[in-house]
Amino acid sequence: MTVLESNNRHAATNRKNLEQIKTLTADLSGWEFSQEKDGVKLYSKAVEGSSIPLVRGDYLLKTTEYTAEQVAVVATLPGARSIWDEKFHSSEVKEMFTQWESFFWVRLNTPWPISNRDFVGCNLRDMSRDLCYISMASVQDDTVGAVSGCVRGNLICSGWKLQKVDEGIQITYVTQVDLAGSIPSSFLRNVQLQVPLCAGKVADYISNYGFPPVTGELSCTFVKESFDHAKREHTVQLDGQGDATWTFSSKMYPNGVKVNTSSGQVNISGTTIQLSAINGPTTVTISKA
Repeated sequence: MTVLESNNRHAATNRKNLEQIKTLTADLSGWEFSQEKDGVKLYSKAVEGSSIPLVRGDYLLKTTEYTAEQVAVVATLPGARSIWDEKFHSSEVKEMFTQWESFFWVRLNTPWPISNRDFVGCNLRDMSRDLCYISMASVQDDTVGAVSGCVRGNLICSGWKLQKVDEGIQITYVTQVDLAGSIPSSFLRNVQLQVPLCAGKVADYISNYGFPPVTGELSCTFVKESFDHAKREHTVQLDGQGDATWTFSSKMYPNGVKVNTSSGQVNISGTTIQLSAINGPTTVTISKA
């Protein structure tokens, strides 16, 4: 697993949130099955002292073609999410604390006349090839003020568990969200039903398109990354000296890739990209050949 110690201002909260996701996804204890829709098994769980339930979606991606880590990249990269999540409007990484931990702002679409909702929170990932946990939750942080046209919501708890099983990849998504403001109860019920279906939407994306390039071992410093689905362009910013590797999907890049870099030497072997002799601030762009 890849969670690193960090002394950032939200570190303690982030690690507490990640442990909560691990506990909530460990089994189905306390979860009440509601229905199955589009192959996603939907559950809810009451939270003591709150009128807002936890909701959960479980989906089995029946394939041995992908790893849990590759599915996790589809679930987390905004460029992929803009395709599989119809409610996604825009997002911005405000700070990268480590390669696996970030401070973000995200805006979600809502139907007229309800104002869009935005959230300020942190993301922490615990990643390996066959088992990945991702937590996302709101944090109190004065560095991001109010945004015109949005009502600031509270992402109380949210996260993913992606695990290799005998039949494929088990995808689990859980969330508890306070959308704040005045919202019709019918819309809230619809959100509680629809949001967990994203477990199946992530599976649909990787089945149709493959996955964005996955950053592997680094001996330099990871700064940030972005992915443009339409262009199939993945941009990574690095710093320091050392080497880096990526794996890419032959479904997303059937004719291979080209790599542009501001420093270092590139070697492509099969679906693996190796970049050596990185020296100082470096921008790497992986795109269609």
